[in-house]
Amino acid sequence: MSLCAMLRRLESSFFTLALLLFTNVSLADSLRVGIPTLGQIPFFWLDEAGEYQGIYPDTLRLVAADLHRSLVFVPLSQARLRRHFEMGEIDIEMGVKDNIEDRPELKKVSIFTRPFNVINEVIIYRPELSFPVFILNDLAGQHVATVRGNTVPDNLIREDFTNEWQIAQRVHRGWNNIGLMKEEVALYYQRKHNLNYEISLPYASNAVSFRVNILEKEIVNDMNASILRLEKAGVLEQLVCKYLCGPTIPNVQKQTN
Repeated sequence: MSLCAMLRRLESSFFTLALLLFTNVSLADSLRVGIPTLGQIPFFWLDEAGEYQGIYPDTLRLVAADLHRSLVFVPLSQARLRRHFEMGEIDIEMGVKDNIEDRPELKKVSIFTRPFNVINEVIIYRPELSFPVFILNDLAGQHVATVRGNTVPDNLIREDFTNEWQIAQRVHRGWNNIGLMKEEVALYYQRKHNLNYEISLPYASNAVSFRVNILEKEIVNDMNASILRLEKAGVLEQLVCKYLCGPTIPNVQKQTN
């Protein structure tokens, strides 16, 4: 099922999730969570009140509540986050593909939980385009807006930009006809800012997990059980819908330092 279809089905599910997120839990010692300083809405970002918002932190808060553990979010550059993880100074990294190609030193200290979300890669395009834009092969020879550093097939003519927000605005304004980005990001910007573009079916999908430091390996089974419980109860889908279905539920209780 595509994310768009799932969100239409979940638009009435906010109340149950709100109750879960507001539940008070007796929390013990803290887990140190590395979080990149450059946020990526709707996955994670630092709001004006200095609190971390997004699908990843909220999911981890629910899991941590099941484990009776508190969270301390530690903002770091991506490179420093990985170095501190290798040194045992970071316990958890959020939203990591378990097939990621890591350096041996990082692999040696990493354990991955079961996936808690699937990230779909999609094409956004101007509504007036008549050709079917569903797979990358349809775009051969076309100019495509993408984030600098992202992998793009050789048969596309890439135009690099700093972030997906720039791409969404450019396609909305007609400065670019086609852009590549994550489906959650495309939906968030489209609904939050009323942007005018179409979103294709996913052309690639990647499951994401929590990376846990081997020093905290005893919590992995409990994390997996929590993720499975939340998944079966539909809570993980409701949480995604909180950020992508339009109106949001009230601010969740924060478990940050």
